[in-house]
Amino acid sequence: MSNIVMAVDTLTNVKLIGADVKDILINTVTPILGISFVLLTWRETKSPVKTFVALVAAGFIWWGVADMTILRDQTGETWNHNGTKAAAQVTAPVATSGEDR
Repeated sequence: MSNIVMAVDTLTNVKLIGADVKDILINTVTPILGISFVLLTWRETKSPVKTFVALVAAGFIWWGVADMTILRDQTGETWNHNGTKAAAQVTAPVATSGEDR
């Protein structure tokens, strides 16, 4: 019985570590990469317009990564609006008269 409890505790700890790693990646690594991209763009081009576009792109990517679950859920609701998988819905053609045969 204690082996089962230890296994459940181990799985819980792994899930918590995975959530922490995900938070670190989203909240630390993504902004650092975005800032470095903007600074690199500024250093190479010295153009305020290109740097601004790089800043907007980095912000958009950070927003997309941070809100991935929201985007996934919205896409799921759009494609899967009635609670069943769209790929599982197969409709057979129905012949209405002799002309379609």
